[in-house]
Amino acid sequence: MRVRRRVVIGIGARAGVGPDEVQQAIADVFDENWSVVSIASIDRKAELVAAIASRMGVRGATFSAAELSAVVTESGSDRVRDAVGTASVAEASALLAGSARQLLVPKAVGATVVVAVAATDEEPADLPH
Repeated sequence: MRVRRRVVIGIGARAGVGPDEVQQAIADVFDENWSVVSIASIDRKAELVAAIASRMGVRGATFSAAELSAVVTESGSDRVRDAVGTASVAEASALLAGSARQLLVPKAVGATVVVAVAATDEEPADLPH
């Protein structure tokens, strides 16, 4: 039996994007051998993160622009920095939430959603159902 790799999914989304669009973007990059531990993003997306985390039965985590800016990532966007105060949201939040330095999916960019996936050694939370 193959051991499932625990991952954290970082998301970035344009204003007005709903949970369905984000879940589709996640599904587009998802590997069946992954076990999602948490969903993470910038604090201004807290409601979206909570909705997706609830649907998936995982933890949600959000970070300030300053916290995200402190994370070194492979790519960044000046447009995103101008809009939210940090050049990386999806990659940086995945790395921060997972306490990891390895991105399995660096930055999958869609029309309205960006997804990044980081490996983690964290255990899934026991969430109330």
